[in-house]
Amino acid sequence: MQTYLAQGRLLPFLFAALLVIPAPDVLSQTTNPILELKTGDRIIILGNALAENEQFYNYLEFGLSRHWPEQSITFRNLGWSGDNVFGDARSYYTSPPSPYELLMSQISEANPTHAIVAYGGVEAHDGVAGLEKFAEGLEKLLAKFEELGSKVILLSPIPQFGGATPEYIEARNRELQRYADKIAQSAQKHGGIYIDLMQPFLSIDFVASDDGLHLNEAGYYFLSEEVEKSLGLSTSSKNLTINPDGTINSSQRVFVDSFDPKNGRLSFRTEENLLPKPLPKVQESSEFAAPVLTIKGLKKGFYELTANGEHVASASSKAWAEGVPIHQGGNWKQSEYLRRLLNRKDEVFFFKYRPLNRTYIIGFREYEQGRHRKDLDDFDIVLTWLQGQITEAKKPTQVQFKLSPIP
Repeated sequence: MQTYLAQGRLLPFLFAALLVIPAPDVLSQTTNPILELKTGDRIIILGNALAENEQFYNYLEFGLSRHWPEQSITFRNLGWSGDNVFGDARSYYTSPPSPYELLMSQISEANPTHAIVAYGGVEAHDGVAGLEKFAEGLEKLLAKFEELGSKVILLSPIPQFGGATPEYIEARNRELQRYADKIAQSAQKHGGIYIDLMQPFLSIDFVASDDGLHLNEAGYYFLSEEVEKSLGLSTSSKNLTINPDGTINSSQRVFVDSFDPKNGRLSFRTEENLLPKPLPKVQESSEFAAPVLTIKGLKKGFYELTANGEHVASASSKAWAEGVPIHQGGNWKQSEYLRRLLNRKDEVFFFKYRPLNRTYIIGFREYEQGRHRKDLDDFDIVLTWLQGQITEAKKPTQVQFKLSPIP
């Protein structure tokens, strides 16, 4: 829908704010999403370091939960560096439980409605000889989720990017692909969702890992984008263009309060369906493009844009006519706040389910400090409070933008 302004003023029959309404298919996050979440759903992220390290950036949880801003959805990160489908990395100097029993008990306690599973990277070191053992372990794990009634999303391993000779990396990635294919077969057999990460990561034009093995911030951003797209969820940025004649091109709701291009003054409000995803600090690729605001027809000079009274960007009329990336202020500020809440929630949960002195609190030496077990339960109070804050923080709010000339 287009709206028209005459000589810098609203048309006579439009004294109130103008509303640009996208077509219905633009308003929806996707035409056919294959993932639907609702209040009360519990999602676990399970696997090796690929899963565990996600909590340092929280792009995956942020990217998924933002599509249901009105729903209270719980995420728990059960990732464990070096882990495999048998839970071998979850070993303590305590018996029982065995590492596998601990893995099963952690899954049962979480009682997930959905599970995002990221295994195979560690097991692939065993090559062809370990493939069937891995398949058997994955079958047992999927049987556990079927018992709990959990829907499963299986991620492939990521490729190795560096840290070794080209010959080794090539051979290593062949084994990783072999295990990825086995994961895809298991997903098909059990009616789960399989998401390939191997080929997308092999096609990137940016540095996704600092050590060649583990993802950095940009890598996890890209991973979350791939997961969202694979699940049929929109990830596109919403650009906004205001033309010299006053027409507006946008795929979001935009209320224009006033526009005087001759004097360089503009006031408008936006209402987004979902929060923008915070961009990585390193943005050397088009994969990390911020939405662009283009304002044409301004007289020569420099102009400042504010969001809710806070500085967002300053640029020349030429730069505004070409388009200025917007990635701070307004809902961007809210997105960063939400991500900090997610990080805090994960930190609290980590110390609840993986206490540093576990052996003394709930292990074979609990007779010494078992009285502190109650302290672990008290973490639930904090987690409940944080969940409420997270649910509120992921709701986009209306943002008031103003453009004015810089004297």
